Amino acid sequence: MNQTVTANIGGIVFHIEVDAFDSLTNYLNKIKSYFNNSEEREEIMRDIEGRIAEIFSSKLNERNQVIKNADVTELIEVMGKPEQYIDEDEVIREEKFSSDNTYRTAKKFFRDPDDRIIGGVAAGIANYFGIDAVWLRLFFIGALFFGFGFLLYIILWIVIPEAKTASDKLQMKGEPVNIDNIGKTFKEEAQKVSENLKNNGKQYGKKAESIIASFFDVLGVILTSVFKVLGKIIGVAFLIIGTFWLVALIGMLVGSNTIFSITSDGIFSVEAIDFFNLIFVSEDQFYWALTGVLLAIGIPIITLIYGGIKLLLKIKTHYSIGLGMFIIWIIGVSICAMVGIRVATELTNDESYTNTEVINNSINEFYISAAIETSPGKGILEDRFSVISLDKDSIFLNDIRLYIYESKTDSMELKVVKHANGRSRKEAINNAKMITYHYAINDSLIYLNNYLSTLKQNKIRGQEVKLKLYLPVGKTIFLDKSLKHIIHNVANVTDTWDHNMLGEKWVMLEDGLTCLDCDEIEGITSEQLNLLRSTKNQ
Repeated sequence: MNQTVTANIGGIVFHIEVDAFDSLTNYLNKIKSYFNNSEEREEIMRDIEGRIAEIFSSKLNERNQVIKNADVTELIEVMGKPEQYIDEDEVIREEKFSSDNTYRTAKKFFRDPDDRIIGGVAAGIANYFGIDAVWLRLFFIGALFFGFGFLLYIILWIVIPEAKTASDKLQMKGEPVNIDNIGKTFKEEAQKVSENLKNNGKQYGKKAESIIASFFDVLGVILTSVFKVLGKIIGVAFLIIGTFWLVALIGMLVGSNTIFSITSDGIFSVEAIDFFNLIFVSEDQFYWALTGVLLAIGIPIITLIYGGIKLLLKIKTHYSIGLGMFIIWIIGVSICAMVGIRVATELTNDESYTNTEVINNSINEFYISAAIETSPGKGILEDRFSVISLDKDSIFLNDIRLYIYESKTDSMELKVVKHANGRSRKEAINNAKMITYHYAINDSLIYLNNYLSTLKQNKIRGQEVKLKLYLPVGKTIFLDKSLKHIIHNVANVTDTWDHNMLGEKWVMLEDGLTCLDCDEIEGITSEQLNLLRSTKNQ
C-alpha cells in the first residue's frame, strides 16, 4: 500500500498518495509562476484550487478514499498545462488543446453580476439557455403588468445563487473550467474595472443602475434573512406532514389488504383486490394501477420530507436527485393515465334496455311506496343507504330514480329503463339486460325496490335504473315518505321540492301534477277545486 499525505485543497481535506501529492505540488507551483505577474494571482489560485477540490471530490467513493497519481494526471489534462499558455506565440497550440479537451462541465444556474440591470436573474437564465437576455427582461416587464412579475423575480433572486467566482461564471456559460479560462476571466474583469474607472463621472446612467442594484441587493439580504427563519419553520412542517403521510402509505403497503366499511348495520370488510376487480378488467390492471398510484402519491411525499430535511440541515445535493424523482413521478402519473384510459374505454358506450308494464286502468287512485331496508350484502361506501354492497356472487347498487310524467294516452304505464356502460354498444346493452330490479304492483299498491343487482362478473359499469311513471289526467297518487331516496326531479304546478311532495296526495291535471291538500290551487276553477276535495274525502 502506497504512503499517503493529508492535504487541504479549497477548504476540503483529501488523502493523497505521496507521488500524486508531489505531482500536484509541482503543478500548482507552475501555475503560480504562470500568474506571478498578475495582481489577481491569489484570487486566481483560490479559484483554481476550488476547481481542483471539485474534481477530486468527484473521484472519491465508498471504495476509493485516496487520490492517486492517475487522478492527478487526469486533473492536469482537464485543467491544462501552464506551459501551454506561457508563450503568447503558442496561441494556436493553446486553442487546439482547448478544442481537443472533451471534458466540459454541465451548465449551472447562476445570477450574472456582470450583465445585470437589477439582480442579474434575466442574464443568468439567458446564459443557461443560450438566448439574449433582452427577451427575458421583456418577459419580466410583461409579467409585472400581470401582477406576478415582481414576486417571481424576487423568488428567483433568492433561489438562484450569484456567480461570484471565475469558476461560477464559467460554469454559468457552460465553458470548461481550466487554468486558461479562469485566467482569462480575471483579466477580462480587470479590464472592465479599468475602463469603468476611466469613464467615471461620464456614465450617469450607470450610477442610477448602481443605486437600483444596491436597493435590490439590500432587499435581497432582508428577504433571504426572513426566508432563513421561515425556512426552518417550513422545514419542520414539511417533515411532520411528509412523515405522517409516509407512515400512512407504508401502513397501506405492509398492513392489511382489506377495505373496512363502517355502516349503520355494522363494520364490514372486503378484500381490496376483490373490490377493485369489480372495476378493473384484470388483476394485472389492478396491480399496475396500484403501482402508478403509489408512485404518483409516494414521490411527492418523499420530496416533501426531503425538502424539509434540506431546509433544516442546509444539505446541498446534486440536481440529478430531483430530476430522477421527477422522472419517477412522471412514470407513476403516466401509468395512472394509461390505466385510466383503459378503464375509460370500458365505459365509452351508454345504452339502455326498457321494460314497459301497463297498469290497471280501472283504478283511479294509487299508493306508491319503496323498500325501507338497506341493500343486501356487506355495505361499502355508505351514504345513509349503501351506495355499493356485495355478497358472494352479486353487486348491489342503489342508483334508482323515480320520475313522474303526464301520460299522452289514457293508459297508465310504468317503464323500467335499465342503463349501463360498455366497451361497445353490444356490451353496454348486454350489461343493461343483466341488471336485476324487482318491483310489485298489487291492485292500487305499487311497491318499488330501492336497489338493483348484477353479478360480480359483469363488474361495475355505471348500472342504474330509471323508473318512469306515466300518469293519465284524472289519476291520483299518494307518494309515501319511503320514496325519499328514489324520487327525482318530479315536475308539478307549484314547483314543490321532491321531498316536500312526500306524504301527500297528487292528481294529474291538464296543467300538470297538482297537490290535493292545497287550499288554493292557481289556474283551476272553484268547481274543479270542489271536485278535487270531494275526491280526497272519498
